[in-house]
Amino acid sequence: MNGPGPRGSGGLLQSLPPIVRRFIQDRYLAGTANAEAQYQNAAGDEDSLTGALGALISTSEPVGFTVDSETTVVVEISYRKLRGRGHDAPERRFGADGIFQVNVSADNVGEQFRKGLPFQAKKNWKGRDSRLAKQAEQMQRTLHGGIVIDYSPSGFTACRADAVVQSLGNRKAVEKAGSFQRLGQMLANAFLDCEIGIEGLYYNDNDERFVRMMDYGFTVFDTNVAIVGPRLANNRG
Repeated sequence: MNGPGPRGSGGLLQSLPPIVRRFIQDRYLAGTANAEAQYQNAAGDEDSLTGALGALISTSEPVGFTVDSETTVVVEISYRKLRGRGHDAPERRFGADGIFQVNVSADNVGEQFRKGLPFQAKKNWKGRDSRLAKQAEQMQRTLHGGIVIDYSPSGFTACRADAVVQSLGNRKAVEKAGSFQRLGQMLANAFLDCEIGIEGLYYNDNDERFVRMMDYGFTVFDTNVAIVGPRLANNRG
């Protein structure tokens, strides 16, 4: 699922100090767990559940970590729902409801790493869903990957889009193949470890590939990490 990015490499993400990686992991895990516990408060539709998840994962303000006398790492996690809908909405064009993305920048040495994980969200996915299979195929074709999230009262799970395509949208087949993971675990581990996600895929106002998305309904989950000081090449999370 990983592809070449515009700048930097996954090493910049992997070189974050353990305390920073654990903080981001804890936000993903705790935020998802809290959203699961409060499922009934936002159970109206997928958009409400996604919004609640975003609010609970987000930090209220940037959080700074002093690594040494010369280096500080600042982390901010946020989400935003881009307003507006239309006949050419992203869900129809790309098969995605939104994107999880991480941005690590070390401005002092001019390095940057960006990665995105598109997602399609469903509530209580049951049986065979041909429309979902088509949406997953669109993500594969247009965005080169993604995941499908299933919100349910028993928890939030997710699987790769290609598993949905291969099963023709049959949830039981995906489950039988062992393709589901807990969403929090997928974000905290597979996503941060660069096992899933597409390098260079990122929503940005200046990115012509995605700038049109701001005209439609689309949810963006941002994890921004800024390194101030020497590059942390010797720290492995």
